[in-house]
Amino acid sequence: MACQVCGCSDVEPHFGALSCRACAAFFRRYFHSKKVVGQCNCAVRFRNSHPCRECRIKKCLSIGMNPEKVQEKRERHPPKKNKPPSISEALTSSSSTPPSLPISQLPSRIIPRDCSSITLTAFNWQKCQPKRNYMTRTLDETNYYQLSCFKIEDCMMIWRIVEDLFPSLTWNLRKLDKEALLRNFLPKWSVLTAAIDMEVKVQRYSKVNNTEEFKRMIVDFFTYSMPEKFKMPPEDILKVFGPMIVYYVTKIILPIHEKGLDQPEFMALALIILFDGAYSNISVECSEMCRTIRNLIFRELKNYQTDKNFDEIQFADTVDTLNIVEKGEKKFYEELLICDMHNVHLHEDYRLLLNELNG
Repeated sequence: MACQVCGCSDVEPHFGALSCRACAAFFRRYFHSKKVVGQCNCAVRFRNSHPCRECRIKKCLSIGMNPEKVQEKRERHPPKKNKPPSISEALTSSSSTPPSLPISQLPSRIIPRDCSSITLTAFNWQKCQPKRNYMTRTLDETNYYQLSCFKIEDCMMIWRIVEDLFPSLTWNLRKLDKEALLRNFLPKWSVLTAAIDMEVKVQRYSKVNNTEEFKRMIVDFFTYSMPEKFKMPPEDILKVFGPMIVYYVTKIILPIHEKGLDQPEFMALALIILFDGAYSNISVECSEMCRTIRNLIFRELKNYQTDKNFDEIQFADTVDTLNIVEKGEKKFYEELLICDMHNVHLHEDYRLLLNELNG
């Protein structure tokens, strides 16, 4: 992995982002330094040299490095604090005018609000795309069981990102709590990723308008997930599963996609969905951890949209996506029940969800 600022190969977490030690040291010095920033001179620099201070700090901030995480500079010989006057001294002071308050200087530059968790999640999620693209390269030719296996692996990719993001919280998490979180996360994440992947799979969803092609895709998708002796005629598959697929596309996937959310916003929603303290099958300790993380993500989402100068309504519109996802989750459970009734091959984790649904 390369430094996101200069491209150096030796990187580690610094101030909320991934960078080399040299760029981290520069970032620290920048906010400790009292030098006046000169005019950008990147155009006349050598090819392999670092950019100017102003361009380099902009790059640091753009990848999520947070100035609030820089410790205050320590003075070798801190000045001695003057002893405050006693009450009697203050009352007997010969001065009749109150002392003037010190005038605080305005900051020389605007410090961005903290949104490091969601930007780092988006960055790490982007690095997963080559593997995801490889796994879904024949998605139009896959079946229900193969897609369910991919969704399970998709959830684990997110969990590995979360473990790196919140190590002190997730490493102490009980195995049963982790499994419960992922089971609850799976149906909602399946809905959300369908909208996230809409751009690269627009050809797949455009088949809804091509009646014959759409019918063939539905028939193949379910037929090849059924044992030979339980395979249904094509017309029965269309009658049972067709309306369900149309509902997903027109009522869930397209409405989320049309909101035009970017990756950090989608990743904020993913973290909010994953860390839901209201899940009934998690411990009290896990519920508290979820509420802590969830509140953090809501604040970062608001900070991110404010820094991007998004319209005020964007936050409410983004959070409204959670309502659409819940509608999709209900349809997901209906789908599981129908698939089980018609002997569709289900992944074992899907069966666990079905068992919990049936009590």
